[in-house]
Amino acid sequence: MPAARAPSAPEPDAPATPPWRDRLLVLALLLLGSTASWLGQHALRQADARHAQERSQAAAQAVHIQVQQALTRTLEAARSAGLMVETHPQLQQRDFMHYAQQLTTQLPPITLFEWQPWVLHSERAAFEQSARAQGLQGFEIREPDAGGTGWRTAPVRERYLPVLFGWPAGIAPLGFDLAPDTLRMGSKLAAAAQRRPVASTSFPVLRQRNEQPPVTGFAISTPVFEQGSGETRLRGFMAAVVELPNLFEAVTQQAQRSQFAYWVFEGPSAQGPLRHQGGAPAGTLPARSGPVQALQQTLTVDVAGQPWTLVLQPSSAFLQRDASLRPLLALASGLLATALLALAVARGFAARRAAEQARRRLAEEERRLSNVIEGTRAATWEHDFQTGVTHVNEHWEAICGYAPGAYRPGANYLWQRDCHPDDLERVKAELRRHLQGESTLFDVEYRHRQQDGGWRWVQSRGKALRRDAQGRATLMAGTLMDIDARKQAEFRLQELNSTLEARVAQRSSELAQAMESLRNSREALAEAQARAALNAMVAGVTHELSSPMSNSLVCAQNLVERAASFDKRLQQAQPLRRSELQDFLQQVRENADLAQRNLMRAGELMRKFRQVAADQASEQRRPFDLAEVVQELLATLSPTLQRQPHRVQVEIPPGLRLESYPGPLGQVLINLINNALLHAFPPGQNGEIRLSAEAQGEQILLRVADNGRGMDAATLEQLFKPFFSTRIGQGGMGLGMPIVDRLVHKTLGGQISVRSQPGQGTVFEISLPRVAPVAAAE
Repeated sequence: MPAARAPSAPEPDAPATPPWRDRLLVLALLLLGSTASWLGQHALRQADARHAQERSQAAAQAVHIQVQQALTRTLEAARSAGLMVETHPQLQQRDFMHYAQQLTTQLPPITLFEWQPWVLHSERAAFEQSARAQGLQGFEIREPDAGGTGWRTAPVRERYLPVLFGWPAGIAPLGFDLAPDTLRMGSKLAAAAQRRPVASTSFPVLRQRNEQPPVTGFAISTPVFEQGSGETRLRGFMAAVVELPNLFEAVTQQAQRSQFAYWVFEGPSAQGPLRHQGGAPAGTLPARSGPVQALQQTLTVDVAGQPWTLVLQPSSAFLQRDASLRPLLALASGLLATALLALAVARGFAARRAAEQARRRLAEEERRLSNVIEGTRAATWEHDFQTGVTHVNEHWEAICGYAPGAYRPGANYLWQRDCHPDDLERVKAELRRHLQGESTLFDVEYRHRQQDGGWRWVQSRGKALRRDAQGRATLMAGTLMDIDARKQAEFRLQELNSTLEARVAQRSSELAQAMESLRNSREALAEAQARAALNAMVAGVTHELSSPMSNSLVCAQNLVERAASFDKRLQQAQPLRRSELQDFLQQVRENADLAQRNLMRAGELMRKFRQVAADQASEQRRPFDLAEVVQELLATLSPTLQRQPHRVQVEIPPGLRLESYPGPLGQVLINLINNALLHAFPPGQNGEIRLSAEAQGEQILLRVADNGRGMDAATLEQLFKPFFSTRIGQGGMGLGMPIVDRLVHKTLGGQISVRSQPGQGTVFEISLPRVAPVAAAE
């Protein structure tokens, strides 16, 4: 701003400046300052409004992506389950339960898988006998009674659609005939006609014990047809039951992080019935006016052919965070003095630039999130060096920017044309090293050409699977992973680091706000993890208590029936025989004794679960017997272990006392057992996991061993490194073993080592002090 010049001395004969001109100048300056202040205030309010609208749209888009991701994974799981049943004409319960467990391990929204075959009346008796022969004791085709609290045998019908297999065990209403239920059959008939998975309208989910309060959900029915026959015949339906609370659990967390509340309406508009809501008190509806309604976002999602409407509105915390005093301060500052007018305008422009930068950052985050979603599904490729033919899957096409089926590399395909010129020599060198046998795996990152001529960073991994007599590779296959988002993030991070010092002062306030948001996110994540652990514990208790409680209920029902029959006999004119009285007393004693044993078993299970739950809920230090803690822990894992073909043997003598932290020790054992179940045994092998312990002075040596496939030296070297997993892309996160290592060293104050060779199994040895150091836990 140029410096003001001092007024020159007036000419001797020059007339003096009239006072009205001074007043007019002051009035003009005041008018100009007031006008500029008002314009600056108006601009700032508009910028704040745009900022709030952009944040609202970005938050709604993040929630929409979360919903679409959950629905897409659920639909693909239903389609995959249908294909599995279609390729197994003689499906057995054990194979069904094993497949369903693996499929739903990565899909929490699906709480129930059911196989529902078509059964003609002439086949009913043979069908029920076959089901009982597979271990389904007492299986019959049935339907709910008139009161809705029990079951009765289904009447004679031309065709039946019963539930034959259900996962998890003890939850699906086996034998439930769905044929007369028009609500459920509507979507199934539509799925059969369209030959694709179709979702039903929402309904109360029935369970094996249907006296429990039902949960609202919907079913995705996948038609299953016979293969190999001349005519197409419908075998039945593979139904995946999705409970809305589980489906929208991740959506609720995303909405809470964004400080939003949402409502889910069934149908193409918000006028349909309300089925689920999150972030708002139960029973409330979206606001119809005010600033909250102005930022409302309405989205429509397709749930396997059924339209649903998602309404999102910001919370009061969202509005308070966007509330700003800058317009009022700018107006007050402008009225104080004309000199401050320029500062107010500059602040208005700075606020506008900040709003535009925030919008660009949100757009970049949205693109990065989209890239991450696309990149989680690996693309595969296979190249035959003898024929020159290359085969790829549809995910490879998606990474390269093509629609499914739009591009197939043939015999003349040259991968060099799809590689960026700056990366070509590096990729060739890595490929040459692998083909010449200098490296065991081809692994390289480079930029891959897109359909539109652009480039995308990918990671290609492959291996020569077949070689000729001269050692030359004849067949090579691998995967193509989309890592463009990570690369772009690295570039942006380098750019931010290079300019960090120049932007410290400008970003100090934004950094404080970001740290506060991060602290709140950590607290929300901790609460979510605690809820997940509690849900898993409740599921285990429910499963373990179902058998003794069901047996006790059956005994009680038998006693009621026997008492009614005996009372009816007493009403007859013929005198009561001694043998009839003795028979009645014998039945009463047997049923009462069986009920007593089952109730005592249920009580013992509850005691064990209470102890394990208390240990897992906190890292409390207490004295305990190692054998008792391990037995209580295995009781909580029994629902998972019973569905596995593998055995867990415990060889821990009583009397090994420790004063330590049973909660973290339980987490270590759970991770090691689950790691063995997931990785140690190839399909078809019935493996064994052995837990043993022995005293070594003031130390306790605990071993967890399996007789599985073992690990090579390269895997052992990276076993405890974060994010290393042999199941990356299949649900593995690579965090289980680093957590085990941290708990053993930091919390329990011990040491952990591992021995393994391919084909020789794996042994983990954990050396624990009898008295854990307090400082380690703190």
